[in-house]
Amino acid sequence: MSKILFILVMIMGLAVFGCGEQPDQSADTAADSGDAGVDADSHESGSGDTEDSGDRTEARVVDEDSSDRRGDRTAVAGTFDLSTPELSVGQWIEFGADDLRETVTISVVGTEVNQGDECLWVQLSGPDFVAQILMDPSGLDIAMEGYQEQMDVFFADPAAYIRDNMADAEGMAGMMSNEDGMEMALEFVKAIRMVKFDQGGMAMAIDMTGVPEFLEEMMSDPSFQDTFQEGFMQGFNEEQGQEGLDEIMTELDNMDFAFEAASVEAGGSQVEGIEFSLNHPDVEVTVVFSSELPIIPLAYASFFSAEDNESHTVEVRGFGFSGAENLMPGEPAQVIPAMMFLQGMTQQMGAQEGRSAGIR
Repeated sequence: MSKILFILVMIMGLAVFGCGEQPDQSADTAADSGDAGVDADSHESGSGDTEDSGDRTEARVVDEDSSDRRGDRTAVAGTFDLSTPELSVGQWIEFGADDLRETVTISVVGTEVNQGDECLWVQLSGPDFVAQILMDPSGLDIAMEGYQEQMDVFFADPAAYIRDNMADAEGMAGMMSNEDGMEMALEFVKAIRMVKFDQGGMAMAIDMTGVPEFLEEMMSDPSFQDTFQEGFMQGFNEEQGQEGLDEIMTELDNMDFAFEAASVEAGGSQVEGIEFSLNHPDVEVTVVFSSELPIIPLAYASFFSAEDNESHTVEVRGFGFSGAENLMPGEPAQVIPAMMFLQGMTQQMGAQEGRSAGIR
């Protein structure tokens, strides 16, 4: 993969997971999608057989001086909707990449009350692995609101966003370590209550109780922010990341960012969504989001590098609103507190700092 393509992919990720400055051109919040989608009576790995169920709501771009009211939000040019139908047991979505036969499936396979909240077990599975995450859906909604707002900022004017926030490693590090960026990350961590995984045929679990409070206290320490930024900048520069950023800043005027309504095939069915594309003489990127899909709104993504004559795609191979299979039913054989690891790491780091101070 060419350096410019790699940096662009990373920039799109940071645009969502970081928290940059608002460019001059802004966009209102994206529109909610109505109840729509595809249902399947059963889920078979690798199958894209699905049935239409209910009416679909067309996702589209409208003029900036007009709006289409759907619920309590407004569809505006250049915005993307990260919302999906309400999570419920049975939903599943399967992704594949390039021409590989192996796929990864994300599904909702059960419920459990944790700390007084009704939570959902979200399962990730592939040919050689299976893991489950106990998520608080209301907490996840709060976290996604922040990511939706950040995505709106980025897609309102991608070129301006990149110039304002990503000209150098220091700016990129600042995106992730500023107060808003850390709050977004913390909200997401708060929504994760437990992680269950298979270890030698035995289900093990890590309890996340206390982790958000621990991280919040750590992130509030100014020295942590300084250490994080220094570490990020050092690693980024060692990988010649700044060289790639300089190239992108030079090439921004040659990049064309576009938005349009799109209808794409996802798992054998047509879904409506919005397409974001980036075109450059050496690089082409296309991403399609659809709120008709369960769990994850990503319908399709493609990346092409003319420099390397290399292309990659990620696409939905199948999805449905029922039929998900629980591959790790029952209670885990052992539950390990995540705080035990974090406290051990903190003590070890403190001891190392003490030894370093003694040497000086």
